[in-house]
Amino acid sequence: MEEDTGEKLDFRIKQFKEKLNRSNAIVYISEFAKKSTHAHFNIPDIPEYIIYNGNTLNNSKSINFDKSKPKILPRRPFLFTIGQMVEKKNFHTLINMIDFLPEIDLVIAGDTRTKYAENLNQLIQKKGLKQKVHVVGRINDQDKIYYYKNCMAFTFPSLREGFGLPVLEAMSFGKPTFLANKSSLPEIGGEYSFYWDHFEPRYMSNVFRNGMTKFNSNKDFYINKYTKHSQKFTWENAAKQYIKVYKSILEKA
Repeated sequence: MEEDTGEKLDFRIKQFKEKLNRSNAIVYISEFAKKSTHAHFNIPDIPEYIIYNGNTLNNSKSINFDKSKPKILPRRPFLFTIGQMVEKKNFHTLINMIDFLPEIDLVIAGDTRTKYAENLNQLIQKKGLKQKVHVVGRINDQDKIYYYKNCMAFTFPSLREGFGLPVLEAMSFGKPTFLANKSSLPEIGGEYSFYWDHFEPRYMSNVFRNGMTKFNSNKDFYINKYTKHSQKFTWENAAKQYIKVYKSILEKA
């Protein structure tokens, strides 16, 4: 509703209304998704449920990985982020922030075949940050897990997320998470993540430094909280909840 305009938006609204009117129940992947849907549409009088997605990387220890490393390896401690290279991901704010963190690099992963990716590269060149900001493109699971395991922290300043799976993936490895205080991210990130209320670069760097000070002063506590939080989100739990929804619909049929 916030990203499309014109005929494309009209078509998607029509499609979605038709689906709502055919539905016997509605499942949302977050409270935010439910609130957003209610804000824009008239919801029929049918049962509604919140069923969170699962975090596949809870099982990452059982996955066999070779000893190869990503082609791009920062020489300094680094922050990691991953996602679609589109405006709503807000990655340019991290590039502006990294200007105030001279001892730290930034790794951004995602498909670079977009206009926004071009804009990011132009910003990096303009600021002279080519040695500090590494746009690595699309990566495989091995590279992704390497970056999660070896980063200082995971950063995710996204403006709109229905769920925000990378947050939980990073938490699987006990990494501190720095997130935008928007959409579903506070809901998924929980009380021990660190949040940006706005995106002024110096402010963002201060939130980061203060957050890392807290994390490092009680590292075992935070790592335990992050890993346990990530383990709450499993596909097994999601499947059990969906089965209950299906059974409830069939019983009324």
